Amino acid sequence: MEEPVSGQQPPSAESDGQEELSFMDRAAGVFYEPSRVFNSLKVSGVKSSDWLVPVLLLAIFSSISLYVRFSSPDLRFQMLQVQEQAIDKMVSNGKLTADQAQQRKEALESGSAGFRWIGIFGAFVGAFVLFFIIAGIWLLVGKYGLKAEMNYTQAMGVVGISEWIVIVGVIVGTVLSVALSRLDGGLQLGLLTQMNMQSKVYMLLSKVDLFTIWSLAVIAIGLGVLSGKKAAQSAVWVFGIWIIWELISVLGIGSLFS
Repeated sequence: MEEPVSGQQPPSAESDGQEELSFMDRAAGVFYEPSRVFNSLKVSGVKSSDWLVPVLLLAIFSSISLYVRFSSPDLRFQMLQVQEQAIDKMVSNGKLTADQAQQRKEALESGSAGFRWIGIFGAFVGAFVLFFIIAGIWLLVGKYGLKAEMNYTQAMGVVGISEWIVIVGVIVGTVLSVALSRLDGGLQLGLLTQMNMQSKVYMLLSKVDLFTIWSLAVIAIGLGVLSGKKAAQSAVWVFGIWIIWELISVLGIGSLFS
């Protein structure tokens, strides 16, 4: 059996009246009984496979998703349109001259293959970078917001297990993008509109995604189990931080570049 990553020996599962779940039980259980999965994680400790396997798969599927989108002529055209609209906006705001904008557009078209592989590689690496950053954020929430005796390994376990849901979201979003010929494929509210993807209203609607909300709810349950607090209490922190961040990213940071 794989040893826990934690530096301390976890308490016996039998002594706490909790069963130790296998890797497959944890991966599947997050979809229908997450509290049981996190109780097992709390008792038997976090194993490297609990976070490494889902993060690696997320990196792979995110890269495949971008490759599929780039391979579709319709979706590739939409990507170029979005980038060209952003360049035109910089011209209207006086940040670029017309000649500079034309040069950038020509570079986009001539270097599309190179940008494609840079984007695919970036998606793979980005999955790991984001994972470690997000785990650090939820560790701070657990330790200081929920007053729990959590460590970084436990936070990695919570985020890693929740990413099984994100993986399904990436797959569903890719299928919808290809089927609907829409770059913004996914179970999110923006898909129900025909708004310009550069619109701030659209950006906010696109953040309301079923799989994002589902994974955040699972994280809230995990933090609640590990901290011994009610899930509703941890959910306030998780969803509160998510809402504030999305508002800042769309309305705050976004306005600096508009």
